[in-house]
Amino acid sequence: MSVTTMTLDALCVSPFNVRTNQADANAVDGLAQSLLKRGQLHPLTVHPMKNGRGKKRTWGAIAGGRRLRAFRKLIDAGNLPADHPIDVVITDISDEGELRELSLAENLPRRDLRSYEVYAAVANAHAAGRSLQEIAETNGQTVDVVRGWARLGNLHPTIFAALEDGEIGQDQAKALGATEDVALQLHVFEQISRHAIGDWRRGAAEIRKLMKVGDRELEKMLRFVGADAYAHAGGRYELDLFADQADQRGRVADEGLLLQMADAKLEAIRARVRRQVANAAGPAVLKFGSVVPRLMLGSYDQGVDHALEIVAEAVPGDAADAQLQAWLGYWMGRMEDQAIAAIDDADLDEATVAHIIAAIDEQYEPLEAMADQLQDRLHIALPTNSAYATLIVTDGGDAELRFWWADRKAKQKAEAAARKLPDAPEARPVSAGPIANSITVTKVAPAPLAGSGEAIENGGGWDKRRIADEAIRDEHGLTADGVQIMRTLRREMLRAMLVEQAEGVPAGDTPLALDYLVWSLARDRLTAAGIMQPGRQAHERGMAGLSVRHELVAGAAAFVDATQAHSTWKYAVDRIKAHPSMAGPDLIEAFDAYRAENQGFRAMVAAIVVGCALERSANAPGYQVALHDHLATLAGFTDGDQHELVEPTEELLDLLPRAKRLELVHPHVTHGEYLAIEKLKAAELSAPVVRALRRVKTWVHPMLRFSREAPGTLARTYAEQAA
Repeated sequence: MSVTTMTLDALCVSPFNVRTNQADANAVDGLAQSLLKRGQLHPLTVHPMKNGRGKKRTWGAIAGGRRLRAFRKLIDAGNLPADHPIDVVITDISDEGELRELSLAENLPRRDLRSYEVYAAVANAHAAGRSLQEIAETNGQTVDVVRGWARLGNLHPTIFAALEDGEIGQDQAKALGATEDVALQLHVFEQISRHAIGDWRRGAAEIRKLMKVGDRELEKMLRFVGADAYAHAGGRYELDLFADQADQRGRVADEGLLLQMADAKLEAIRARVRRQVANAAGPAVLKFGSVVPRLMLGSYDQGVDHALEIVAEAVPGDAADAQLQAWLGYWMGRMEDQAIAAIDDADLDEATVAHIIAAIDEQYEPLEAMADQLQDRLHIALPTNSAYATLIVTDGGDAELRFWWADRKAKQKAEAAARKLPDAPEARPVSAGPIANSITVTKVAPAPLAGSGEAIENGGGWDKRRIADEAIRDEHGLTADGVQIMRTLRREMLRAMLVEQAEGVPAGDTPLALDYLVWSLARDRLTAAGIMQPGRQAHERGMAGLSVRHELVAGAAAFVDATQAHSTWKYAVDRIKAHPSMAGPDLIEAFDAYRAENQGFRAMVAAIVVGCALERSANAPGYQVALHDHLATLAGFTDGDQHELVEPTEELLDLLPRAKRLELVHPHVTHGEYLAIEKLKAAELSAPVVRALRRVKTWVHPMLRFSREAPGTLARTYAEQAA
């Protein structure tokens, strides 16, 4: 587009110019003086206006409206002649949405553009046919940011006018924009408008509460019903576009539908439980209560009265059903393991995994139907006909079924009668017995995690893992899934270390992986722990079952695939897999091909076998395996080497809450840089943090870092004895 000139009478401000605040638009005194003193530095961007028949053609300034007003002011004051030439660039764009987008792109970098002008411009451009992706690319923004602007630009007109007039602020507007239901927006706005400006009841938190954004009870019911089932029934769930972590906060848009589905599911469970009780006790009808019994001492509520709880479970009614239940459990469990193994297999592409899962489903669904029919034939034996049940949906979305005595008198009477029977069995409790008061007075600290790998499933069990995960959440801000992703990344680092160490072993030396392999196999088979639980030590997954990939870590593959550690590991695996010793169909020839190879090849095979056996660890109490740190030390990997294996990425930093990302970057940037980063929202924070951390060539996330410890005391003891 070339620059030409026009006179003032042929120009006007375009109606599609995004600057609508008249105070800003007309504040042109300084600009007029600059034009008079220095001349016009930048041309106006204009487009042809639609004029009536017989009228002179005019051009609308889509970019440079304030400059045009400054020229008009100078000409009206007699400081410039009426025919003063004004530099313009003509655009042939006629689409309203594209014109608004062009105006926004020109004005957005300017500090004096009001936020609501941006919102209105994006909403209007989108309504006129421009996609959010196109608007984002034109203005150098992410689609998520532009989507939020469009939502705010489409606020109910009454609310948008309140934003323009300063009656509500940005935070309140974003809270109201948590839904696109303008009727609900207006309803909530009218409620908060009853209170004076500055009143806490007009705040963003109260607005979200009134709109039931993140409502705990509805979120609980959504987990119980299932998000997929709710969506399939036509239910809608709106994410709060302006939450720091929008995927964790939203609102159920069809509350009535959700509660109806929850009631139907609960009633189906009640009907099944009634049938199971009737199978054991005859035609008696089990009653359901709405609340569990409370233990009251005077007027003080001591919590749930667990002395009245009846321990009962659904069991098969005869030997045939018991055998069928065991058979179904075995085969369904086996198919579930096969599905997990397929999903966790990094060598399978998405289409292959989908094909495997479909084949498993074809066999699994008939078994599932049989198990469902078996449920109706199970028996629940209760010690009294006056017992009742409670069915409550927990915060986790599970249905909690419990049975209760009607009162203490009924319990004592039934137990006394049972003791008088001539063939009375040995006394056993029929209730869970007393438990701690539900009102916690003092918090007992959990036992510390002192041993190596205590929280790893093969080491200390689920209780230790829960303690470790809670400590990591407090220290690093990671969710349970985040912990498992970190463990998976750390194992990939150690695998790469073993592969690289095997490549560099001098002739005549034994590779580290081969030493570890032979030692681990011997210890696994020859020690008492190995005989009792072969392959179940916390430092390894078990040499006997290396072909079984038995852990499923949601989303971990995407993090692992992006690392140099995985590239090193996968290159080595692919190279060995293609060798005749692995790919050859004749086992004797394959074994001979392996023996004929040099020490370097055999060292690489040992490194891969050990890499497959490694358990996932982390540099955190409960998941820390001292032996893994020692292996990394022996492999000679420095902090800088570790940084190259797993460089920080935006996806990795997104696992952490905003405060933890700021805490990590703070020591590595200047005070000015930190102040600028600190102003960013959570969604915008990871990119600058990653750039800063990548400049620190030794930075590794604390949970991934391998420590450089002193040599083991046992090795020193043998060395001293030998001397």
